Amino acid sequence: MRTAYIFMIPVLASALASAQEHNWHLFMQHSATAEYATELSTLNQTEELAASRGNEYKSIPKAALMSIALPGLGQWYSGSKIKAALFLAIEVGGWTFYGAQKNKGNDIRSEFRAYADAHWSESEYWDWIALHSGLERNDVDKLREWEQETFSHHLHEEKDQQYYEMIGKYDQFNYAWDDSDIGSKDEGWEKSLRSQHRLYYEGRRDAHNAALKNASLSLTVVMLNHLFSSIDAAWTVSRHNKQHAKASVGFVPKYIDNQPYTALNLRIDW
Repeated sequence: MRTAYIFMIPVLASALASAQEHNWHLFMQHSATAEYATELSTLNQTEELAASRGNEYKSIPKAALMSIALPGLGQWYSGSKIKAALFLAIEVGGWTFYGAQKNKGNDIRSEFRAYADAHWSESEYWDWIALHSGLERNDVDKLREWEQETFSHHLHEEKDQQYYEMIGKYDQFNYAWDDSDIGSKDEGWEKSLRSQHRLYYEGRRDAHNAALKNASLSLTVVMLNHLFSSIDAAWTVSRHNKQHAKASVGFVPKYIDNQPYTALNLRIDW
């Protein structure tokens, strides 16, 4: 809370005898403005009561940090209950949607990998490579070398993410799907590029990727919610403090050139 004091309109005291008086209340009673002494006492008591309550003025940094930690908490601190509920609802909704989409993506990934293991044969893929390369089928190392020299992509030895992506994405892996013919040596791998099993597999992979994108989007919403809630909490507290600015007027003793004066004091708290 900030306080500004402005001294206004000095008023000459009534008697030199009062100049020797060092007690404020007696000074006021002997001054020419004694009728204001009671009013001043009441004003002082009112100010002390406001200061003792201490909850009319809020800390802007505190509100901002509270909403960074948990959106809506800073708004609750500032007294804005509706906005607090709104930011908290977005937070809960964002994390709930993230969890649902993340679990959905994981379930679909397990599904399409099991489908690939059932309908795509690595052994038939090397059969097709051996047919077109003219190399011995049993020499897989040589087959891999020919594959890497001929195609821009090669089959990973481990069944990792790239392994399951490529078998559905690139045409060179098409003939290993169990509803595609391996074809003759003279036929290119374009003969049956889109088997029905491959098309279904790609559709499930697309659904998996869409679920992961939705989960990522929900995380972005959550992070933005923290940021905007923090900014709004600081702004809300700032408005709250301005609305609770206080001004009070009273008389205070003031000496000028060792002469007693009664000065009109304007006090503004914000």
